[in-house]
Amino acid sequence: MNDTPDNRPRLLIDIVSDLVCPWCYVGLKSFQRARDRLMSEFIVLPRIRAYELNPGIAPEGVDRRAYYEKKFPDEAVRAQMVHHLKAAAAGAGFTFEPAAPTRVPNTLKAHQLIRLAHFDGAQERVADLLYAAHWDEGADIADDETLAAIALKAGLDPDNARRDLANAASLASVKAEAAAFRHAGVTGVPTFIVNERTGFSGALPPAKLADALRQAAVSAS
Repeated sequence: MNDTPDNRPRLLIDIVSDLVCPWCYVGLKSFQRARDRLMSEFIVLPRIRAYELNPGIAPEGVDRRAYYEKKFPDEAVRAQMVHHLKAAAAGAGFTFEPAAPTRVPNTLKAHQLIRLAHFDGAQERVADLLYAAHWDEGADIADDETLAAIALKAGLDPDNARRDLANAASLASVKAEAAAFRHAGVTGVPTFIVNERTGFSGALPPAKLADALRQAAVSAS
C-alpha cells in the first residue's frame, strides 16, 4: 500500500453543457483527453452541470431539420457548421455525424439522470452514454424507459432512476440549476468553470483546453 501523501492541488471543473449541443459532445471528449495532460499536476474532479439551450421546448421535442433550417436559414452556413464539428471531433479523438438526429429533444430528464449519477460517481459514464444515444444511435433521451436502460448500462439501479425521473422536485431542481447558469451569464456551452471561480466557454482542442484549464486554475487560486 502506498502511504505517500498526494500533494497535487484539487482542480474542480464544472462542465456546463446540454446534450443536444454538438459542441458539448466535442467538449466532453476533448476534456477527457485534456485531463490526461493534467493528471500529473492536479487531482481533476469534473462535475457535469445542467444547461438548457432550448428552455421551454415541448416534452416531445421538435423536428431537428426544421429547427435548424429556421435558426440557420443559409444552407451553406449549416454545411460549414457540420464540417467544423466533424473536424473538431476528429481533433478530440472521435467521429460523429452532427446531422444524424431527427429530433431536438427536451433534455431535462436526461439532465436528471446525470444529476442522479453524481451520487454514484457515475456522471461522466452516464453523460458518455447519453451523448452516444442521442447523436450516434438516434435514441429518444427524453423517454423514461430509454433513460432507465442507460442507467442500467452505466451500472446504476434502473428502478431508482425511474423513481427519480418521476419526481417533480428532482425535475424542478435540475430546471433551476440550468436557469441559474443562464441568469449568471452563461450564454454559450460548453462552459468550463474552475474551482467555482473562473470560467470560459468553447470546445477547445485537448492541448489548448488543458492549457486554458491550467491558466484558469492560477486565476482561481
